[in-house]
Amino acid sequence: MAWSLPSLPKLPLQVGGMSIAPAAVLNVVSLIAKNLPGINPPKPIYAILNATSGINLTIPASWGELIFRKQWQVSDYPIEAGGFAAYNKVTRPGQFEFTLIQTGSDLARFTWLEAIKQQIKAAPLARYHVITPQGVYTSYTITGLSYQTRADRGSNMLYLDLQFSEVPQIEAPSLLGDKVAAAASGPLAKLGRVFSTATAAPVAAVARAGAALKIPGF
Repeated sequence: MAWSLPSLPKLPLQVGGMSIAPAAVLNVVSLIAKNLPGINPPKPIYAILNATSGINLTIPASWGELIFRKQWQVSDYPIEAGGFAAYNKVTRPGQFEFTLIQTGSDLARFTWLEAIKQQIKAAPLARYHVITPQGVYTSYTITGLSYQTRADRGSNMLYLDLQFSEVPQIEAPSLLGDKVAAAASGPLAKLGRVFSTATAAPVAAVARAGAALKIPGF
């Protein structure tokens, strides 16, 4: 069973009986948080959580740069005036790069990096929920890894860059709802003809009738 993040509280869409847009609510909250820094968390929250187990991928010494990309693909053929529709602009999976920084001795940095490599190798299809102060990114998988050390930044500092790509998840309910019939088959029977798989009861009945009437092929 997949582990899921708790639901965020819903934004109020009405004040005094007057409807307001969600974007307006967010702008108001941003303004309040800017002028009242005491309501902000004392420390930024970062995490890379496995979508199935909820276990953190790693805990670095510090979290570095985050670059997020979201693109929309637009049709490149001429469109009749007023004919621009939803199918002419589709959302592409989101992508981002996350820099994690680890310090310490050579052994400390080696074991930290190797632990991440082993997790990726053991579960290459794992999905992650990434939590940052700028947003929560759900259902992403690791598509790239690179790291470097630089003398001008300190030889004991390891910079690890992880690339993530969104894995869109959709529900595909059956068209029959809860009235899906379970597959069933009849018992195997020797009717003068070899059947390689289990034969359904109606087919077996036809075979018996054909054998009794001595119809060629039965």
